[in-house]
Amino acid sequence: MAVDTFISGRGDGVDRPWAEAGLLLGAHLEVARGRRKQSEVVEATGKRVSTSYYSRLEGGEVRIDKPHIVSIILDGLDVAPGAHRDHLKDLAFAASKEGWASKFRSGHREVVPDSMLRLTSLEESATELFVVDRNAIPGQLQTEEYARLVTNYTLPASLKDAGLQSVVVGLRAERRTRFAQRLVTDQPRGRFFIEEAALYADFGYPEVLIDQLQGILDLVDNRALPVGIRVMNARAPLAVPVSTLARLGFRKSLTDAVPDVIYNEAGRTASFHRGSLPGSNEVADPDYVDLDDLIDNVLMRAPGYRDSRRLIENALMEAQLRL
Repeated sequence: MAVDTFISGRGDGVDRPWAEAGLLLGAHLEVARGRRKQSEVVEATGKRVSTSYYSRLEGGEVRIDKPHIVSIILDGLDVAPGAHRDHLKDLAFAASKEGWASKFRSGHREVVPDSMLRLTSLEESATELFVVDRNAIPGQLQTEEYARLVTNYTLPASLKDAGLQSVVVGLRAERRTRFAQRLVTDQPRGRFFIEEAALYADFGYPEVLIDQLQGILDLVDNRALPVGIRVMNARAPLAVPVSTLARLGFRKSLTDAVPDVIYNEAGRTASFHRGSLPGSNEVADPDYVDLDDLIDNVLMRAPGYRDSRRLIENALMEAQLRL
């Protein structure tokens, strides 16, 4: 299929969050590269970019601090002048703009890693969010006090500094607020799967857990919001090590198709896996396929609305008895 088929209908792309723009740009670069090796593209640029940087650019992993370098890469890929090339350059400039989470990053790289900057930026434009959380209530649904407790218990000992904890709690609070605002304005579809054991983890403060569980029940009962919450109580282990797993879907149309992306967090290691560009002959990487299948299995095994609500109510009643 000709690359011109992929020209976006959204204009210059300036309104895209940087991670979506980088994701789409990287997918187009990979399609344009075809069967060539990444090192061949780097050679064609006169080695004005490194192979590692080009690889991260193609994977949509980095905010592009020097968007003009993309023109050199497009020359190396033999992308002809025209609307498609102009669109890719516009995506590069959109991918150079900092996201909202960067304000928490200054001097705090150890608690606000690159993966969190990218994840929060992708969440800004995702139209569908599927989250599996094994250890805690998902971040988008956390109350401020619950987030404070979880932060205290999950930060490594070397980072348990009051200032660093406040940075993490502040980021989580804004992430939750932005998601709540989008539920009202953009109405992204959110589906959250929570490990049953996480509903009982009060970290020594049952009153905080009670407020958190009541907030989740309120969401469950608010059928006007595009949010689904299910409790995972299957005893069979997942096929892939996961603490948090998220699949983010984006707008799909004939003129503006953004590939899905899966975020996998296991312990302190986080990775992103991009699906294939819709309408192209690109093949998704095996890790994406495996994780996508895992998500589908979770969807099939999790209890339905009524059973999940009952499990949350049971956890809430037990927390109230511990007061």
